[in-house]
Parts: sequence; C-alpha cells; structure tokens
Amino acid sequence: MKLKLKDFIIVSLLGVVGFVISMVSGMATQLFGAYGVFVHVSIGSFLCAPVYFVMCNKIPKRGAIFIYYFLSGIIYSIMGFVPMLPIMAVSGIVGELLVGKADNYKNMGRLSLSYVISQLIYSLHGFFFILFLGVEGLVKTFPNLFTLEAAQSVRDTFFNPMNMAVILSIEIIAAVLGTLFGKYIYKKFFDKTGDKRSILS
Repeated sequence: MKLKLKDFIIVSLLGVVGFVISMVSGMATQLFGAYGVFVHVSIGSFLCAPVYFVMCNKIPKRGAIFIYYFLSGIIYSIMGFVPMLPIMAVSGIVGELLVGKADNYKNMGRLSLSYVISQLIYSLHGFFFILFLGVEGLVKTFPNLFTLEAAQSVRDTFFNPMNMAVILSIEIIAAVLGTLFGKYIYKKFFDKTGDKRSILS
C-alpha cells in the first residue's frame, strides 16, 4: 500500500505537531540549567509518543515513519540547523526498518521498538555534531549558538562515559514510558471499539 495525498497530509500535520511538542519540551529543559543536556530530548520522547502511535495505526503504510522524522529534519534545516537533516533522516530510516512490513504498523511491540531506537538516535544529535564536526566545526556551523568554550563543554559532556550512560538511560526510560503512554492514548481516544469511531476515521 502506497501513501496517498491524504495520507501524506495527515502524516505531515502530525509530524509538525510532534516537532512543536519536541521543541517546546526541549526549551523547557533550560529550567534544569546545566543538567538540561541530560533530558533535552527525553521529555519530548515521552510526550510525542501518542502522536507517533496514532499516526502509525491510522496510516499503516511504509514511508510514514520516514516522513515523520524527515519533516522535522527539514524544519530544523529551515531554522538553520542543517546538520539535523541527516540525523532525522537516519532516525526515520531505522524506524522504518525496525517496523518492517506494513502489517507491523499496527504491531504495538514493533512500533515500540521502532520509536525507542529512533528517538535514541535523535537524542544523540549533540554527540554526532561533536563527533563529525569537532569543536571548531561546531562553532563555525552554529556561530550564534556556540563559543569555543561552549563547544568544548559540549564535547566534554558527550565524550564522558558516565554522562553518556546517564543520557542514554534517561532517554530509553522516557521513550519506553512514552510508548506506554502512546498506546494508552491511542486505545482510549482513537481506536475503534464497537460503534465508536476514532477521531481520525
């Protein structure tokens, strides 16, 4: 089954909703000060899960997951964060591969695995920036965001094994809890039960 124009529009709209939730929650982590880096994506991973589960169950077609993540990459690029595009593209590709065939788009177990790993890749964007751009490259790419000292601080954070263990643990826990939240929201408000029709029917 191929994505139709209606499907593409719905996936795109839900992708924008997911992006907005992720951005707002990411900005909220500034309240944690220096510790915000440890939960920068985690809050969004929890809150965006319902959007992901509703989308996959309502548009159970190959390509929906990729578009969902790739759209975020495009928006990031428009905002000036071009290096986010390949990271989000990889998240989408991995998500599609983990779900597998289109029939699995309604397999809650496969969707959960897909979501957790895709969000985990997304959460490591800071690490990938430093890994591929380096400290000086990060400053040149994002001159309005990073001084040399700030970029070095980012490097020290992500290249510290203990910090990485904490970041990965928090992200995995948040994403897993998000899948439980996502499944609950989908079944409660969007799943068809008897004569009840879902909101996106």
